[in-house]
Amino acid sequence: MSNPFNAPLDSLPYYDRDLDAPDQQHLRPAINSLIAVELRSLLPKTPNAPPTNLTHLPASRPLPSSPFLAAELARVESKKPTPPGQGLDTTRYAMPAPKGEAADDVEAWEAAHRSSLAQLEHQRLRTMNGTLLQGTLGANKWKVQNFAMENTVERVDKEGEELRKVVEDVNRRRKGDQEKGGETLSRLEKKWTELVSGNMQLEIGCMAMEAEVAQLQQQHAELTARLAATA
Repeated sequence: MSNPFNAPLDSLPYYDRDLDAPDQQHLRPAINSLIAVELRSLLPKTPNAPPTNLTHLPASRPLPSSPFLAAELARVESKKPTPPGQGLDTTRYAMPAPKGEAADDVEAWEAAHRSSLAQLEHQRLRTMNGTLLQGTLGANKWKVQNFAMENTVERVDKEGEELRKVVEDVNRRRKGDQEKGGETLSRLEKKWTELVSGNMQLEIGCMAMEAEVAQLQQQHAELTARLAATA
């Protein structure tokens, strides 16, 4: 934290117990607010930002607003069966040739031709979907991506564990150094107090001796004066 007085800080949080005193409890809110400000400066500026490991994927497109699609999604979500006559019409994927009397019917052959075109389009779509599944959108692609993400998670977890160990080691060494330094400071403070007390006692003793010497000098002067008067 910044020091507004530009003086070295001698705080030893692992050793000092000044805040435990009843007359120092009013300092805790101010200290907690300073710690909160410092922690906010360490947090990311945009905590709600999307993860950056998905930027290579295309942006998701919203589903079109369709009553039929909404009804079908609701039916699937409720796990209800498909109503009769509303499922896929598989007859349009069949390609039977006109037989019997229909063999000479132009409209029957035109219907068969349209059915064959639908079959070709269906096969083309299946081929395209198969190509996509084998390439960039298949299960194997997602398995590889998931494997890479799992490796990334394991690596980040390992780095986080190593950082936690480093932080714990730093805090452990800080605690040991502060306790050792605190004991040294306490011992020196006690010695300083004893020396100050001794100096005060010496000063008081000197003052008493000076007063006694002044009194003796006064008595000596009085005796000298009396002797001179009787001589």
